[in-house]
Amino acid sequence: MSRSLARLLLVLVLVVLAGAAAPGSAAAAPGSTAAAKDGRTLVNSSRLNARPYRGMVLVAVGERVVCTGFVVAPRKVVTAAHCLARDPTAGNYRLRKDVPGVLRLYRAYSEGAGGSRYASCTVSGVWAHPRFIRRNARDKAYGSHAHDYAVLTVPNTCVYPQNAIMRMWSTEASDGQIRPGSNVKLGGYPADPRFNGMTGLNLWRTDGEVKPLGDDSRLLDTSGFVAQGMSGGPVWRTFDSDSPCGRPQCVVAILTECAVNGRGLCKLGDSTRRAIRITPLVKRSIRRH
Repeated sequence: MSRSLARLLLVLVLVVLAGAAAPGSAAAAPGSTAAAKDGRTLVNSSRLNARPYRGMVLVAVGERVVCTGFVVAPRKVVTAAHCLARDPTAGNYRLRKDVPGVLRLYRAYSEGAGGSRYASCTVSGVWAHPRFIRRNARDKAYGSHAHDYAVLTVPNTCVYPQNAIMRMWSTEASDGQIRPGSNVKLGGYPADPRFNGMTGLNLWRTDGEVKPLGDDSRLLDTSGFVAQGMSGGPVWRTFDSDSPCGRPQCVVAILTECAVNGRGLCKLGDSTRRAIRITPLVKRSIRRH
């Protein structure tokens, strides 16, 4: 695995870094809900049932909080594939042996709001893109930045309502529909000891802008606050009218990476926040699985 990838992935270090216990365990209470100068805002209890927040999911692996996901169908949640890998920072891209049984999903959860008004879901099936997850010892085509996404299927006893589904808007870099400077929002469950309330158990959102295209048109770089635990979270655009997805909020990308500092924390300021663009191919792949 390249050093650059190791320094970019929003990996499962949340477990080591913050020790964030799964919902139901004691943890610090969140701080102020006021928006910070970098655009990050704690989503308060009055907004958790509003779109798009009621479609965002806290992903727990066993007794630990790990990542973020978002609902895309009555029984499907999208997240980052590296959240399900054994240890991608050490080059181990094999799927964890204990998934899906160890996974639990908490929709619109917030410790500060007393949990969630919705039931949590177990996971009955996992599909992670084979260009990211290593299938066996002979597999040499794995670890691709542009394929770091996965689909979690919940049992038919835990079906998500239509109003929780976040619709995806598929675009290509060549079609010019999402231009540099376009406003976007990012959301998820960050864990960062530098900020009060960032325990991995509270939902935050942030404002951002699309940056100029990098060397891989399948990836989307943005500004905005990002921290460990937000992997798999949605990047969306908001429309007052003429929405291309039929909803006021359209998911345009899946958060997967950040640039990290020497402490293993996502860098602040004008550093890399990278996401996988929802291209037509990505959208079809998610729907198919």
